[in-house]
Amino acid sequence: MNDKELIDTEDQNLAPVYQKFPIVLEKGDDCYVWDSSGKKYLDLMAGYGVSLLGHSNEKIVQAISDQAKQLTSCHGSFYNEQRARASININKITPKHLDNIYLCNSGAEAVEAALKLCKKHSKNKIISMSGSYHGKTIGSLSLTWSPKYKKSFKPLLDDVDFISFGSSDSLSEINDETGAVFLEVIQGESGVKFASVEYFKQLQEQCTKHNVLLVVDEIQTGLGRTGKMWAHEHYGLVPDILCIGKGLAGGMPVGAMISRSDSTNFSLGEHTTTFGGNPLTSSAINASIEFLLSNNIINNAEQSGEIFLNGLKKLKSEYDSVRDVRGLGLMLALESKFPIKDLLFDGLNNGLIMLYSGRTILRFLPPLTLNEAQVNSVLQILNTLLQNSKKD
Repeated sequence: MNDKELIDTEDQNLAPVYQKFPIVLEKGDDCYVWDSSGKKYLDLMAGYGVSLLGHSNEKIVQAISDQAKQLTSCHGSFYNEQRARASININKITPKHLDNIYLCNSGAEAVEAALKLCKKHSKNKIISMSGSYHGKTIGSLSLTWSPKYKKSFKPLLDDVDFISFGSSDSLSEINDETGAVFLEVIQGESGVKFASVEYFKQLQEQCTKHNVLLVVDEIQTGLGRTGKMWAHEHYGLVPDILCIGKGLAGGMPVGAMISRSDSTNFSLGEHTTTFGGNPLTSSAINASIEFLLSNNIINNAEQSGEIFLNGLKKLKSEYDSVRDVRGLGLMLALESKFPIKDLLFDGLNNGLIMLYSGRTILRFLPPLTLNEAQVNSVLQILNTLLQNSKKD
């Protein structure tokens, strides 16, 4: 099938729900992908942060291959060594007070599980944040802020209220009528938005004071992305429930919700899934966590991220078109005063794949293996793109 046939086939047969780039990707290796013509791209999208440890990571590929020859499916009705090992490995890297793991197939599923658990714990109102993104299933969509995602599917859950992210004044709305608060510590889909240490301290105090469950969504920010294992560690937060996914299984579909077994737990049969914790994904979880812990990946994310952010700041000082730059670890953004569509496509022409948030924000979620030389290459390309856009 040539590229035109392949593109036409997807466009004709698949639901038109994705904003497509006109590129056919064929292979990947670490921070790079290649299209069908052999063109090489430095990938700062990484499947929206999924290829956390690089494309086709050898250790993860080997683990999946070995397990595929052994057993691919094992429902939760039976026991399996890979799943047991995955539970041990997840416990190694998650907060010690969270000891009960529900394995599923995506971040949105992890949020759905957390939502059900919160409803079991309390029938009171649930609070989410302005600018939040927690997924597009009905429950997770009810917690997501953007009206453009929600307008076609109302009515959604009617017991969700939104408060202003980062505003200490809004925290008074967390009270005895609140059952749970859902929080992204750094808001990715909104353009890598931050709040202050003091804000998070006050939020934690309000949750503790009113016996409110704090659900921290680390699907995009977790597993070393920000230079610590979890973004909430930067701010001293203590989650009652943690939702994770994306890079946890090196590119395999995965999600997990981790809670306290003593207070927030499901009973037999209350919430199950056919594929959650299957041997293939569990083997990938094990290889991913072992690679993450044994290869100085989190320190690399911190160091490469600092170089990247400093480079972005330099570009901001040189180009009036750049409104703001921000980031933590290898979760970064460049906000333009103008639409960035041309920058995205010019980036592709120059061998650089980037993400976007809305019309004016370039977002960067590269593999955490990104090195200093690759960061400098990215900055050089961005400089060229901004220079060219200035001429236009």
